[in-house]
Amino acid sequence: MYKLGQGYWTRVISATAGGVIALLGGWWLHDIFETIDWGINPIFLSWGIGGLFVALCCPAIYFWTARTVKTVDFLVATESEMKKVSWPTRREVSGSTVIVIFTSMLIALFCFFFDQVFFLLFVQLRVLNPGT
Repeated sequence: MYKLGQGYWTRVISATAGGVIALLGGWWLHDIFETIDWGINPIFLSWGIGGLFVALCCPAIYFWTARTVKTVDFLVATESEMKKVSWPTRREVSGSTVIVIFTSMLIALFCFFFDQVFFLLFVQLRVLNPGT
């Protein structure tokens, strides 16, 4: 393994994300080939194709996250940069979250109010039927 022990978390998370994408791709292929009738039991074909896709993706993901020099160097550099970041405190995150939620609710109420006003206006102008 290239640069063993360095960039551990970025490699693990990248490999996990690649594995999830491979599993979803295998599931998608399973769903597609489940409906095709080629003279054999479709369950064997659909699971075989989906499983083969996942089985072929796993070594590629390992090669990409553990052996490819450029990729590993990038992941190691990414992890070292993440350690340098000044992360906000829990209080700052909580305060910002409350502000975002409050602002979103205010915008939703604003949009709802003007939607109702324009609906009533267009009903009075007979552009819309009240039943629609």
